[in-house]
Amino acid sequence: MDLPRPSLLVVVPPDWEAITEGVAELRRYLSEEFGAALVVRGSKAPMRSPLALYLGVWDDRDQRVARRDVDALLPAAFYTLNWLEEVS
Repeated sequence: MDLPRPSLLVVVPPDWEAITEGVAELRRYLSEEFGAALVVRGSKAPMRSPLALYLGVWDDRDQRVARRDVDALLPAAFYTLNWLEEVS
């Protein structure tokens, strides 16, 4: 039986933008380190920040490491300027 390939689904809030280089680095990291795919989808519902969902079969250790590293890589891949409204 073939097991589903590990994947990371990132759901991005509607008012956030992608940074091309950051998304490419996240995709490269997942592929090279874990053989995982990156899937990015936009949300129509308001959200505070991007949501990372781990899909497929991940080794427990690999998923812990990926979670730690993905948390560090997401700010370089997606951003919002909503903080400007709070300052004004």
